This record gives sequence, structure tokens and C-alpha cells, in this order.
Amino acid sequence: MPRHASGRNEQQRLRQQRYRSKLKAVAEPEVAELDTAAAMAVARLVVDLERGTAVSGSKDLLDKLLLSAIDNLKRQGYNGRAAGRLMHRRLVWLKETYKNPGASWYAKRGVQV
Repeated sequence: MPRHASGRNEQQRLRQQRYRSKLKAVAEPEVAELDTAAAMAVARLVVDLERGTAVSGSKDLLDKLLLSAIDNLKRQGYNGRAAGRLMHRRLVWLKETYKNPGASWYAKRGVQV
């Protein structure tokens, strides 16, 4: 939910608004959308692996990609175990969202009801 403008940083807010308008005009995504698209691609790979439709070597690639992401977070000072758990939860959410966009909140978290 966007915050209400307080007037304190009005110039910055207007600059950001112009920047986003330019991006929208040329259909260029912001970094957050790129991050989400990359995460969804990983989730699609997980689904393909589960279905047996992924190309050979995909499992090794996925393992290496996820380990690299967690190692990167550890180098930044984050707890590796916590990062791994969060990565797993996020992938379950994305995978279930990809498989069934209308899934319930529980199903998207891997909870069998």
C-alpha cells in the first residue's frame, strides 16, 4: 500500500513519479519486476523437474543456482540456515502460484488441508 505524500520530500516524489511514467511509456520493468520474473523462472523449473519435463542437467543447475544464492546471502552477513528456509518457503509459494494461480493461501504455502 503506498504511503500518503507528506510534502517533506515532494521533489523526490515527483522525480520518482516522472521516472516511473517514462518506464511505463516504453514498457520497461523496474528491478523488482525483474527479480520476480527471475524467481518465477526458477519456480517454473522446479515444476518442470517435478513433472519430468525439464531438460537433462536442470536439477544440477537448479541446485547450483540456489546454493549460490544462499552463499551470496551468507557473504552479506545473513544466517545461511535462515536464508535457506526462507528460500524454500518462497519457492513453494511461487511454485504453487505458477501451478494454480487461484490456489488458496494455505495451498500456496504447501499446507495440505
